[in-house]
Amino acid sequence: MSLPGAILFLVRVLPGELGIALAQLSVLTYLLLRPDYRKETLQNYWLVRGEKDSRFWLRNCLTVGRNLALMARMGSARGDEIVDNAEVYIDNITLQTLERELHSIMVSFHFGLWEFLPRVFTRAGYRVRVVTGRQKDKLLERLIRRIRKDRQSPKVGPVRITGFMLDNTCRGVQEWVELAGLKLRFPRAPFRLAARNNSKAIPLFAWLERGRLHVEVGRPGTEVDAARMLLRLVRNHPEEWLFWAKASALQPAEESE
Repeated sequence: MSLPGAILFLVRVLPGELGIALAQLSVLTYLLLRPDYRKETLQNYWLVRGEKDSRFWLRNCLTVGRNLALMARMGSARGDEIVDNAEVYIDNITLQTLERELHSIMVSFHFGLWEFLPRVFTRAGYRVRVVTGRQKDKLLERLIRRIRKDRQSPKVGPVRITGFMLDNTCRGVQEWVELAGLKLRFPRAPFRLAARNNSKAIPLFAWLERGRLHVEVGRPGTEVDAARMLLRLVRNHPEEWLFWAKASALQPAEESE
């Protein structure tokens, strides 16, 4: 049994706060063993927020650990309770698009509780298909697929929403987006797919605030529009984003090529 798979299994089966504590300890241990990631977290925080905070990496670590533990409970009674009590903020143009039952392409960016987003829409009655990559770790892949298995609608009727879970990685065909003195590199796939459907991609985000899931759904737009919304949410809730492993995809504008 792999270590990440064993940790995920334990986080999923341990009761309440014990699972959260284990996930936080695991992320903390990982970052303590990766001084390069701690340094990158602080550098990226300065790039995005324009200020320095030597303790930010620890707050970021604890929040990400908590989020991973909560997402591991997808499909459980606790997970469904989080979804059912969610407060959803949706742009009027996006709402009209969904009400007309047009096929929509949605993108999230590994921000906050991103795994809950498909479940929010399926429980609201939408037919959802989710596009994700595969884990190299086979046990981890099986566990993640088990967690995700009931978040998609039965394959009955046309799919109304295709959701992409994106991060600023170097996988696939990429495109640089310049905004507010920064350059971010996004995968092109969802934006190209939206263009083929004569539409634009819709950015969306989910985070926990005062014990309640908040979901913000933007309006259809371009990569620049998605980047603008991403930066706004990250600046308002910096602990919710994964600030490390982005060395080749988040840079000052003058440094990227």
